[in-house]
Amino acid sequence: MVSNPQIEKFFKEEIRHYQAKSFSFAFVQQHHLSLQELLTYSFHTDDQIAFRAAWLLEHVMLKEHQLLSTIYDDFIGLLPKQTNWSAIRSYTKLLMIATDKKTVKKSTPTQEEIIIETVFSWMIDPKCPVATRVNCMDVLYNLSSKHPWIKDELAAQIQYHLRNPSAALASRGNRVLKRIL
Repeated sequence: MVSNPQIEKFFKEEIRHYQAKSFSFAFVQQHHLSLQELLTYSFHTDDQIAFRAAWLLEHVMLKEHQLLSTIYDDFIGLLPKQTNWSAIRSYTKLLMIATDKKTVKKSTPTQEEIIIETVFSWMIDPKCPVATRVNCMDVLYNLSSKHPWIKDELAAQIQYHLRNPSAALASRGNRVLKRIL
């Protein structure tokens, strides 16, 4: 990764001066960044920089879903390499957008395979935070209409995780289970 002290300073210090509701594509451009740079910086070795780049990318995409198509191929290609749980949480939100029935950009079969394998691996990882795990459930459920086998495996994983759930896990897990069963 190429280091840019100005961009790193933005993610370490300056971004804290803005509320997340101000994050948009125009905000990204005003700070002389691109969506591709946000994706790249979401893999930074400094966890805080990686998180904030992914977080900004997430908020931009939540407001302007169609922009995801501009970085989608790179995003999916890099997906299995992401190991920062804070960035992964934002990635799962992007995947919820990407796998929604109303999405602008459809995944190829190869991309869907990458998503399914990666998201299942995140979800079953014992270190996976609850917020990320429940997002994984939604992503996989979204893909289950095209890949019916996912329903059985997802139901089994949810039931496993519901043995000692937090309130958030119980709520979302039971909701997804109802839709599956």
